Amino acid sequence: MKLEELLKNVNVLNILGNKDIEIKGIEINSKKVFKNCLFAAITGFKKDGHDFAAEAAGMGAAAILTEKFLELEGQTTQVLVKNCRKALPAVSRNYYGNPTGLLRLCGITGTNGKTTTVFLTDSIFKAAGLKTSFITTVKAEMAGRPMEFERTTPESNDLNRFFSASVLAGADCACMEVSSHSIDLSRVDWLNFETLVFTNLTQDHLDYHKDMENYFEVKKRLFNPVFRHIYGGKYAAVNIDDPYGKKIAEYTDLKLFTYSIRDKNASICPDNISSSIDGIKMDVIINPPAHSNLKPSKFSVNSNLCGFFNVYNILAAICAACASGINTADIIHGVEAMQGVTGRFEKIKLDKNIYAIVDYAHTPDGLENVLKTANSLLKPGSSLICVFGCGGDRDTKKRKIMGSIAALLADFSIITSDNPRSEDPLSIIAMIEKGFKQHKETVYYIEADRKKAIYMALSMARNNDIVLIAGKGHENYQEFNGRRIHFSDQETVREWNVN
Repeated sequence: MKLEELLKNVNVLNILGNKDIEIKGIEINSKKVFKNCLFAAITGFKKDGHDFAAEAAGMGAAAILTEKFLELEGQTTQVLVKNCRKALPAVSRNYYGNPTGLLRLCGITGTNGKTTTVFLTDSIFKAAGLKTSFITTVKAEMAGRPMEFERTTPESNDLNRFFSASVLAGADCACMEVSSHSIDLSRVDWLNFETLVFTNLTQDHLDYHKDMENYFEVKKRLFNPVFRHIYGGKYAAVNIDDPYGKKIAEYTDLKLFTYSIRDKNASICPDNISSSIDGIKMDVIINPPAHSNLKPSKFSVNSNLCGFFNVYNILAAICAACASGINTADIIHGVEAMQGVTGRFEKIKLDKNIYAIVDYAHTPDGLENVLKTANSLLKPGSSLICVFGCGGDRDTKKRKIMGSIAALLADFSIITSDNPRSEDPLSIIAMIEKGFKQHKETVYYIEADRKKAIYMALSMARNNDIVLIAGKGHENYQEFNGRRIHFSDQETVREWNVN
């Protein structure tokens, strides 16, 4: 693609060098640069892409997208823009031919439930005979082919490359998690969403957003009429049991579908909910909004997922499916076909007639939800044992809160390490312990070694007990001082079971 065509509708301040050049790709990592590509000098949290521009030019980059004039050897063209991060999505869209304009794209945002809701929505789309792609924290698929990304939401050049390849592979639609970081860092700018789903908003990422109001302001951009030209969008599927969701429902210009457990006037609501360790059964009531072609109806769904919080995830996916015009039979089949998600209330049945449950819960609300759910599944006389920690270099305010929640809702807790990163694991544990000390009658133990902590909890468990291992979910590593070691909660549980 010619450089001039690549920069269409991009606010370019100046071009230094040859404008009549052919661009063969876009990269933001200088190590991945190839001949005749464009290198975008993104300013990151730890590194500045401008510091690697000379390396990119030396490796054959035909042009550099930059915020300042650079002293470079050779004839590399420099494209000056005010903000490379904001320019990159438009450049990426142009290069890949606006691929999301050819897909029915569903974006799912919120604090908790994004991953499971993507898997459920994707399963419903597949049941409807559609060829799908999806991106989640756990895994991604391109028209049925597994893919890997480093981030919850990849950078805009990777997203557009992924969606372009999806279209070429015959995909009809796609689902993706949309994190608050990706919104604030412009990674999802100029994607053409059809449906946007809001699950909930609870305390998380305050190390980045500073407070809940800022966090909410970022999330609600997707639903803000002012930004409609940036994100596209026709429909919104919103949880109105969440106070922030209720604000979005009152605020958005998108055609609104609501879901709720408490409000029977919502577009989608449940009845006769039955939840056990084996799964969820419930009736679903459709109250069509005036703008839709749906008819009032009631049908039953069965899901292998368990836990009250998964009722919300199922409703969110059904809401998104209704917005996309999927029929009832396909919704029922799609919900039933989704077996579960790695590290999302993942049940592992053990020989001693106990269950280990591995979950990604790493926020106060997430931990409270999974503990309450696990308690609801206990048989009379059995106990709930919780193993958890908190990540280092992240929101420190939630640590004490999560300790207090575990103290109240688990019969016994073992405080351990999560991903300490650059922090001292025992310092993180001490902050969590403050939450336990707020309560007079608490039973807990400290074991910084996560493997030993899990082994301890499993060895304590008796007939029909549940051991909840929270925080890491699908992750198969731990991070210590800039290095990663292999570690999987699931593998540890299964190793204990055979020893």
